[in-house]
Amino acid sequence: MTAGTLVRGVGAIDHLTAEQILAHPDFPTARRVFVSEHARVYEAGVFPAQFGADAGRVTTLAIIVCLHAGYEPSDRATWPTLSHLKETVARFGFASPRLIDSFVARLVQTGYLELQQQPEDNRVRLLFPTESLLAWDREWMAAHYAPLETLYPEPGFGPARRRDAAFQAVHARSAIAAFDAIIAMMWSNLEIIFFLSSTSALIILLSLFDMGGSDPESRIREADLVQLAPRFAVSRSHVRNILAIAQERKFLVRLGPRNAFIHLTPHWVSAFDRFIAGSLAQSDLTYRLALRRMAVEAGSAV
Repeated sequence: MTAGTLVRGVGAIDHLTAEQILAHPDFPTARRVFVSEHARVYEAGVFPAQFGADAGRVTTLAIIVCLHAGYEPSDRATWPTLSHLKETVARFGFASPRLIDSFVARLVQTGYLELQQQPEDNRVRLLFPTESLLAWDREWMAAHYAPLETLYPEPGFGPARRRDAAFQAVHARSAIAAFDAIIAMMWSNLEIIFFLSSTSALIILLSLFDMGGSDPESRIREADLVQLAPRFAVSRSHVRNILAIAQERKFLVRLGPRNAFIHLTPHWVSAFDRFIAGSLAQSDLTYRLALRRMAVEAGSAV
């Protein structure tokens, strides 16, 4: 079963559905790959600008790369300016203009972003990702396709998994057309919006799951999770707040003597499985858009 998503300016694109991915017998394995791969690219010292990851910052990074890939000097509408970045990120609903200002400034300060003069208008400064940011983006791209390749090894997702720079550029240009579908997927998972927007909340709960936190017999304590704080660039009190909110929302329960052990509920597992499957479905959509663009460009070159 595939979905035919109507992409503006492109037409209907068939791709894997979230339902198809969830029903795959190897989905539990793909989930583990999803967690480990994303933990790797969101770790402190790896995630750009020495910040913790959240949906606002991750979206901002992705859009910087996409706008850069789609830049045409002769077309002002494609210029990757700060205002263009803010307008595009605002569509996703996860970052305020003030957050983007501070994050962009930090990216410039830490060598992930450069401000360059627009040749056609020297009053305009353009946002250009440096190789440091592009290298991280290739790792982030590969992290999305690792679980899909676990499920569908033939023909696989070779260019993305090889971190191919030429494919990265085509993929980024193609992804712009899929923004509406990606936004719809993210906001269809309303139960987890807080955990997407709060710094490192998603990856901390996914790490708890990876540690066996959904097993009623597990003996994981809050202190075991607090130790993740430096790994994902947050404070220990922030981790405690994440756990408290997860408990309020019926994603987590405390059991055992003095409620010492924490467990993720089946409700949490179901909600996050839907999100993971939806994310993978959108990754398949953007991959197929990129392959289609490559075929069109190859045909034009003949």
